[in-house]
Amino acid sequence: MDQDNRQTSLLLYNFLQCSSNDVFQTELKELGNELTRVVLQGGRLEDDYELQTDGNRCYFQMREEGELDSEGQEEIIRNIAIKLAQIGDEMEDSIQPNVVNDLISWLRNVNLPTEEKRRHLAATMDKVMQTQTISQDLGQEKAKLLLTMLLAKKVMTHAPSLLRSIFYITVDYINQNLLTYTRNLTHDMD
Repeated sequence: MDQDNRQTSLLLYNFLQCSSNDVFQTELKELGNELTRVVLQGGRLEDDYELQTDGNRCYFQMREEGELDSEGQEEIIRNIAIKLAQIGDEMEDSIQPNVVNDLISWLRNVNLPTEEKRRHLAATMDKVMQTQTISQDLGQEKAKLLLTMLLAKKVMTHAPSLLRSIFYITVDYINQNLLTYTRNLTHDMD
């Protein structure tokens, strides 16, 4: 798993951990266990994350050779996720239930290739962004990141069995569409 995927996975995972929704917490914990072991190219299995707990929440502590302060980077990402979740709580109701239900239908289609599911998520996000009034304080990219993670959270809430699927598709979507923004987020708070 490359650095960008690690950071995006960590950001999304912590965002979801900040959710007060208990519906998908069991599945999220299982995903956390899964993410502690990452299959690298070449088929080698290596621990890239260590699952930590603070009593209430789980989070990943990235361990990487050559990383000057992985604990500091992990803490920065966790703090960003917490702030985004707080803002997201205020925006959550702005995503229409029919949009979520439509996306769930697409994701449940086992015959649909993952790439088609990604395209449908992108089309859904375009639709969601068109219906939103974005405050200038929030900014377009931050709003898109928030709404993407909120959409994933809503799918998980209504269909916890899709958690892994929507998690990985969302990470890919963020990396394809908001990578520069997410990199800047972590560097700006560094």
